[in-house]
Amino acid sequence: MAAQRYDYQDLLTFASQLLTRAGLPQVRAEVVARQFLEADLLGYSTHGVQRLPSNCDWLLKGETNPDGRHIVLQATRCCETWDADFLPGPWVAAQAVDRACEMAAENGLGSVVVRRAQHVACLASYLGRATDLRMMVMITVSTPSEAVVAAHGGLTRIFSCNPFAAGIPTGEAPILIDTTLAMSAQGSMNRAHRQRTMLPYPMIMRPDGDVSANPADFAAGGAILPLGGIEQGHKGTGLVFLTEALTAALGGYGRAEGAETGEANALFVQVLDPAHFAGRAVFEREMRFLAQRCRASRVAPGSDPVRVAGDRALMLKRDQLRDGVRLLDSILDDIRPWAERLDCTFPAPLARS
Repeated sequence: MAAQRYDYQDLLTFASQLLTRAGLPQVRAEVVARQFLEADLLGYSTHGVQRLPSNCDWLLKGETNPDGRHIVLQATRCCETWDADFLPGPWVAAQAVDRACEMAAENGLGSVVVRRAQHVACLASYLGRATDLRMMVMITVSTPSEAVVAAHGGLTRIFSCNPFAAGIPTGEAPILIDTTLAMSAQGSMNRAHRQRTMLPYPMIMRPDGDVSANPADFAAGGAILPLGGIEQGHKGTGLVFLTEALTAALGGYGRAEGAETGEANALFVQVLDPAHFAGRAVFEREMRFLAQRCRASRVAPGSDPVRVAGDRALMLKRDQLRDGVRLLDSILDDIRPWAERLDCTFPAPLARS
């Protein structure tokens, strides 16, 4: 797949300007742009600046509320429930993590549930907001209007892909988990279909009951299998129920309520401050020990060393901040029409070394 590299600051400036010209206030545009770029830095390119066109489209059509404020529906010392009223997802999610961190610092834990936030994009991009403060964070999301994943044993599309992420401080590099409870995220499925490439595993249940690795079968109405696939999908289905409870049910914005069309999310954020439990030093020592044991694992001859969740993402971030952010040409093909429409100059690629 053809790709070029771009200077991080150039991309950040461009993305902020594009969102501002689409109607988002400057401060919010910078936050959204930074979260998109963080996703690209960490290697989640389906949820990075690739999301700019859809976000600009929502702003120009009035489907995103550019300058409103979330409404706090319920609040206690440790818990808050927000209605985001279709504010930009990355702006709301960043605020939710920061607010959960504030409550955790005071009370040991903080939970924020948000309903009706526009698509929040990459969950991993928010983890550092907590781990930099030596706190542990868990985030999950559902899309109540979306049904693309089948329950184990079924053919019917019922769930969204429901990503789950967690950031765990270790006193060194944090452990960063970002996965989906389906066999594939929808962004990856759509990219494979666009590029006409087969999936690495059979991940789709066709309407006739056959399992397929062809993304065209998903586009034709097939359902993504839950995590665990055809043999162990009962595990993924159980975890999807958990995330639906944490997001849609706790926030009162789910499938039973008949959520609006679009990609609006129900979001759950929980932050725990180890200082209120056995202590940050003890917590970090334990997690650091486990990470080091895993990395030191014996492996079969010719095999790569064991990686801990987040190792590759953080390595990619370091490399891309140094050498430039790698963007596929297909991403640029989607963004350039918006740059022309909103009179923004897309940055030039870095010279190849």
